[in-house]
Amino acid sequence: MVLDRALAHYRKGGLSRLVSKARDQFAFSREYATFGLERALLTDRQWYTYTVWRNRRGVDAAADPRQLRYVDPRDIVHTSPFETLFCFRKFGSVRGGDWDRDCERLDERFDYIWEALDARYEQGAAWEDVDLVQQVLDGEERWRFATGEEVWEWVERLDAVYASIRRDGYRSARELLDVPFETAAAPTHDSLRDRFRPVTNESMLFESTDDVTIFDWLADIQVDIGRDGEVIQHNGRHRLWMAQHFGLHEIPVCVVVRHEQWQALRDEVSAATSVAELSDRARRHLDHPDMVDVRENLGRPDETTNAGGETRTIAADD
Repeated sequence: MVLDRALAHYRKGGLSRLVSKARDQFAFSREYATFGLERALLTDRQWYTYTVWRNRRGVDAAADPRQLRYVDPRDIVHTSPFETLFCFRKFGSVRGGDWDRDCERLDERFDYIWEALDARYEQGAAWEDVDLVQQVLDGEERWRFATGEEVWEWVERLDAVYASIRRDGYRSARELLDVPFETAAAPTHDSLRDRFRPVTNESMLFESTDDVTIFDWLADIQVDIGRDGEVIQHNGRHRLWMAQHFGLHEIPVCVVVRHEQWQALRDEVSAATSVAELSDRARRHLDHPDMVDVRENLGRPDETTNAGGETRTIAADD
C-alpha cells in the first residue's frame, strides 16, 4: 500500500514530488503520535490546560482560545496551509513565516466540494446525482471521512446541518450543546485506544454522543489570522460554504493560529492607554473582530461587546 502510493507520487511529479510527500507524511505521523500520546496521558481538561500553556508561552496579549470572534463569512476567501486534522493542538499559537501568503483560494482548493454543495443546495439535485458522491462510491478518496457507502451517512448529516441553519439561524457549537465549558471539559475515561485516536472539529457533523466532550464544545468554524488581519479558513469548510450561501453577515469562529506580525499589533493595542499612542497601522485595525479583547483600555466604544464567547443566534434563511 505504502509502496503503491510512493510509486503513484513518483509517476505524477518525479523525485521532487516523492520527497515532498514523504516529508509531509513524516510530519503527519509525528503530529498524530504526539497528539495521541498527549491524550493518552492526560484528561481532556489537563490536555487543554497544557496545550494553551504551551502555545501561549512568551505571548504578551495572548487570547483565550475559547473566546469566539464574529466575522463576515463573505470576507473569508482563502484556506490555511496548516493540516486540519490536528487543529486543536494549535489553539492559541503564534507563527511567523510566510504561511499566510501561501494560501489557496477556497473555491479553487475545494472546487469539487463547492460544486457538490452547489448542485445539492442551489440546483436541488438529489445526492445520488451529484458527481462527487458517485466518485466516492466508486472508491475515490476525495471527501475526507466519507468512503464508499459511508457517504450516505455523511450527506445525511450535511442535510441536517443545512436544515438547522435555515430553520434556526447559525448558532455556535456551545449554544447547540447548551452546556458550560467546565462540564464539557470534565475528566473523561475513554479507553486508551479511543483516547489515542486524534479528533477533528467536525464532531457535530460526524457523530452524535450522549457525552459532550471538550472537542464538541470547541467545534466551531476555525480560522487563522494573517499578518494584515486577513481571516483565513482553517477548518469547517462545509459550514462556511453554507454561511456564504445564505448570505450571512456574521458568524462565530474560533481563532487557531495568528501570524506573529498580527500578534505584535494586538500587543501594541493591549499595551496602549489611548488611541493617540498607537501607530497608524494599529489604528487602522482597531475595529477588527480579533481586537475586541485588547482594545478595552483605549476609552472607545466596543462595537462588538458580544464577541467574547457569549452565545448568539444569527438569523438567516446555514
